[in-house]
Amino acid sequence: MPPVADVTPYKGPVGCLTHRCPLCPSRPATGSPLLRCAGCRAFRYCSREHQVAHRPEHKSSCSKIKKARANLDQEDDKVRNATADFMTPANAFETGVGRFWGIFSTRDYMRARSSLAHQLLLLGTLDSVGEGLEHLRDMLRLCRSDNLGVRDTVPATMLRLDLDQECYDFIKWWATCDPDGTYDWGDMSLPYLNLHGADALEDPDFLVGEYSSLNFLVALLILKLKLLVDIRNLKITRKILGRRHVPIELQIHIEQHVVRSPLSAKLQNEPHASLLKTEMKLMSQTRQIGASIVKNNEHFMFYLFEPEEVLCDSPEYYSRGSWEEMVLAMQHSYAAWWETEGVLDMLNDARACAARDSELEIDAWMKDETARKGRTATELLDDLSVNRIWGYLDYAVENAAYLGPWSERPSEQHTRENREAMTSDDEFQSDDTN
Repeated sequence: MPPVADVTPYKGPVGCLTHRCPLCPSRPATGSPLLRCAGCRAFRYCSREHQVAHRPEHKSSCSKIKKARANLDQEDDKVRNATADFMTPANAFETGVGRFWGIFSTRDYMRARSSLAHQLLLLGTLDSVGEGLEHLRDMLRLCRSDNLGVRDTVPATMLRLDLDQECYDFIKWWATCDPDGTYDWGDMSLPYLNLHGADALEDPDFLVGEYSSLNFLVALLILKLKLLVDIRNLKITRKILGRRHVPIELQIHIEQHVVRSPLSAKLQNEPHASLLKTEMKLMSQTRQIGASIVKNNEHFMFYLFEPEEVLCDSPEYYSRGSWEEMVLAMQHSYAAWWETEGVLDMLNDARACAARDSELEIDAWMKDETARKGRTATELLDDLSVNRIWGYLDYAVENAAYLGPWSERPSEQHTRENREAMTSDDEFQSDDTN
């Protein structure tokens, strides 16, 4: 996704994308229809007054969208009304579907459509993200081989729209469609993106590996964490409602409104023991995906917590495992991270738990110049907390469903136990020496 001058396009309202006025974003539309900007067709307003008030801020992006649409219309017309010759079909939309990039005259059209789609995604409204995804999916229909890398943006965009099953199916199809490298992208008779209803709770072995797509791994990580947050919400809801003896019919109704992912509908029917089992399974899968992300690109997790620099960068090329690859993956996915309530909080808590358990080791690390690599104690602790985050995911998951005093959170208890154990080991070693 093209970089922007600041990170605000990546940090809109947290939660589901809904039609809302940008000047009162915390109040989604519930009754009367919102007014729609006739220029960009991406923003809606609760009143004419708010549309006028928002105009100075909206004018630039609105003009860019209108310009991008006009450019796309021009390129569309060129393709539809091209003069046929030995290299150019008369209308590639009828004769070249699936092979667009192989037809040289369609390339400017594909670039123009990609530009419009990515500008729409940056606006961050339900209308703009929905339309942006429509463009990306149709570009894949027109060009199966995806020479522009559209597929890198699709999964995270689907997650923003809560198309979680579609996201999983998309990732799995691309990851498994060509295991031996013989798939003929020019053969329109072959199945294409035809996977539907795959088990999103299955182990991610088909994706994790040395040459996995970083964009797919990141999107799958968000999805698994999203489901963990939904389980957290179900556990808390059941805990609270159980104390109040709420009728089961009302409890079921309430549970339907505390989960976000459509995939979590099946979790609502699980008894507590089964829900805990699913939670453990998801935690294991999340650690596996997280470890694969670290293996494929060592930069990503460090910048996930402080993404401002990379969201404003503009790499032109990248290689596997590079800084540039991380930058592009962050730009493709960060809006999904931000909008999916609870996932960053859970990772931040896991990191904080790792930091608390690592504090006692810092003095020893600081004495080892080879390990320290010139870092200060604070920098070293920051790095250790990120490197160890997946080992503390279970602490964060336990904390997320805890309703008692902060000082008695499960992670605090675990930390006290760990420190007592370390102290006992030190005393034992001291006695043994004496």
